[in-house]
Amino acid sequence: MSKENGVMANFTSLLEEKLVPIGEKVSSQRHLRAIRDGMVAATPLTLLGGAILIISSPPVDLNVIQPTNFFYRFLIAWKKFAMAYGMELELPFRMTMGIMALFIAIGVAYSLAKSYKMDPIGSLVVSAVTFLVVSAPSDLGVMSSLINENMTGAEVLKNQSILIPSQYLGAEGIFTAIIIGIVTTEITRLLKDKGFVIKMPDSVPPAITASFESIIPMTVSVLLFYGISLLVQSKSGMLIPQVIMKGLQPIVGAVDSLGGIIVISIITQLLWLVGLHGSSIVSGAVGVFEIGNLANNADLIAAGKAPIFIYTQSFRAFFMIIGGAGATFGLVLLLLRSKSSQLRNLGKLAIVPSIFNINEPVIFGVPLVFNPVLAIPFILVQIVNGTITYGLMKGNIIRKTFANVPWTTPAPIGAALATMDFKAFFLVLILLGIDVLIWYPFFKAYERQLLKAENEQLDNEIS
Repeated sequence: MSKENGVMANFTSLLEEKLVPIGEKVSSQRHLRAIRDGMVAATPLTLLGGAILIISSPPVDLNVIQPTNFFYRFLIAWKKFAMAYGMELELPFRMTMGIMALFIAIGVAYSLAKSYKMDPIGSLVVSAVTFLVVSAPSDLGVMSSLINENMTGAEVLKNQSILIPSQYLGAEGIFTAIIIGIVTTEITRLLKDKGFVIKMPDSVPPAITASFESIIPMTVSVLLFYGISLLVQSKSGMLIPQVIMKGLQPIVGAVDSLGGIIVISIITQLLWLVGLHGSSIVSGAVGVFEIGNLANNADLIAAGKAPIFIYTQSFRAFFMIIGGAGATFGLVLLLLRSKSSQLRNLGKLAIVPSIFNINEPVIFGVPLVFNPVLAIPFILVQIVNGTITYGLMKGNIIRKTFANVPWTTPAPIGAALATMDFKAFFLVLILLGIDVLIWYPFFKAYERQLLKAENEQLDNEIS
């Protein structure tokens, strides 16, 4: 065995021995899986809310652009429409992304309850009610200060529709929703295991039995969290979601930093290299930050302000992983012109899925899994894409993402829609060119290995 092959074998063995057990444990952990399922449940809300924001946020400034041709006249007409019907366009956004935390609380509780083989309907109702309780101020003074500092308690009570400040049902309430979904379901499970539920005769229909069984868990959960909420409000003048967000600010800042982006990317790609679905595993822990940052940016855009977070779901989908995990679209372009018939045929099969960011044929067909030759670019390309884009967004050269566009959208188009900045379209094309250059030397080395094997096989067949 050559020295090079020995190093590759040691690298592969290290990945298999150290990362596979960790990845399997993380992917099977019921609470992380429930968090992931809860975030997935909110995806339709973010997609619809993102579409509304795209319609209401045309990429044009009436004070700068003059109607010199049809395209600019179209943009100006679009801008005037968005300004004239701003309130009407905002309502669907508020009823989707604006209350997504409530649905995340429901989704987390539902998934966790099913993993315990409990009644998921009762658990999701308990979670939803408890989340609404902790999201609403109990003190009229606190309530009025959150809505209007000049509003009296009596005036607040006259308008029941504003008793729950909407910001805590959206992006700022996501972490609270996850905690509520997990804790209330665990409380329900504990009470059920101890027999502290209302038992009904066997003749009673299952739906009625389930509703009565949830009465005591709901009472305990609501009283417990309401008591904590009252205590937090009396001591800090803030709601539980506010306190949680304040405590998580250092973590949110770390995830949104260049260092955080690089670390997340490396862990994800290492998991892919050992055959585990790195994106799904890591999203259980990081997905909440990605979608939370995107939702916060969306709220800022809806309020007429500039987005502030860089690392979001759309940032990763359209700027980092162009063509799929590892930014493999550049590799697919190289496969199409490969001298190896195996790689060339694979490129022809993978090109269409890769356009839509589906790259399992590449990951398992090349393969990239347990492939030390291509491991370096598989990790590096994604980091380079993220670093370049991060710098441009940090310098406000490219607008930060705020709309959740379906991840199967071709990357240049998805990037432009997620930012409503046409420069993002061309940035992705430039990144793709850089990706090809990084992949090239490693691809050629791997190609030579396959060509050698193909030639040896051909010689054996001839002889």
